[in-house]
Amino acid sequence: MSTCPVCSASGANQRLAEVALVPGSRYDLVCCPGCGVIRLDPLPTPGVLEQFYSADYFDFDPGYAEGKGAVYAARLKRLGPRGTFLDIGCATGHLLAGIRRHCAWEVHGVEFGSAAVAHARDRLGLDVRQGDLCQAGYPDAFFDYIHLNNVLEHVLDPVALLRECRRIIKPDGRFFLAVPNGANDHLPLVAFHQGQGIPARSHSGHLYFFHQETLKTMLAQTGFRIVRTETGSIKRGLRNRGILPRKKNWQEPLRMPATESAPATECANKVPDVDRSGSRPAFYYRLRFLQNSLNVLPGLHDFGLDFIFHLRPTDYQ
Repeated sequence: MSTCPVCSASGANQRLAEVALVPGSRYDLVCCPGCGVIRLDPLPTPGVLEQFYSADYFDFDPGYAEGKGAVYAARLKRLGPRGTFLDIGCATGHLLAGIRRHCAWEVHGVEFGSAAVAHARDRLGLDVRQGDLCQAGYPDAFFDYIHLNNVLEHVLDPVALLRECRRIIKPDGRFFLAVPNGANDHLPLVAFHQGQGIPARSHSGHLYFFHQETLKTMLAQTGFRIVRTETGSIKRGLRNRGILPRKKNWQEPLRMPATESAPATECANKVPDVDRSGSRPAFYYRLRFLQNSLNVLPGLHDFGLDFIFHLRPTDYQ
């Protein structure tokens, strides 16, 4: 029995499965009797998280993120010619680079993974701070727009993160929050553990799995008002629930490799440089992001995998 970091309830948790993050780790996946949040117990140490968010975690083609940044830049320009934008969990910074390239807004980022931060700073010349947002030291009411995309479920103290967002956002600021639907997101971990009898590897690194009512309560308590909600990743959500058939290899990402990886080297701790010579044109990535953003339904629906919240500070009219 442990105290819930979200609601402080101390009753006996319901144990759902066993989960691992890195080789040698093992956690219980539990459900809080108070607020219903599902989480790893105990929570991982910062050292385990640093090992999990190695350079390999950020090895992807940055074109999509930069195309998304170009789309965001157009949206930001409609809000005003200049402003301050924060991307929490900015990875290697390519979303910020895309925004900076296409508008005059000032961009900032926060990221936990040291390899990603080094890439954003050294390769892209971005102002990205490493670690927890609460330690970043931004001034009160500093940001016009805060972007928190699939990050809340990764942090050790999500309530503290939301409170810090409220402190640093302007009274008329906008807050974009995307978070997995925990009632759906945790199902493959449980199915794998029950079927295989071994811990499921949380390859996504999610520490928390939030129900929609829990999210609404957290947002209200930390000073945010919901303007609009959406649900995305419908097909993946239906697969998780067994309404659509799962992919044949769905279990493979959940299986921990048989042997531990080799010790990290200086090269392994750097995000690989991407050869752009054969990459697709920028408009392809912009179109792809726009198409994905259209595949959402209004409102929050538990058959979908992703929840999207468009928020304002509570006292903004």
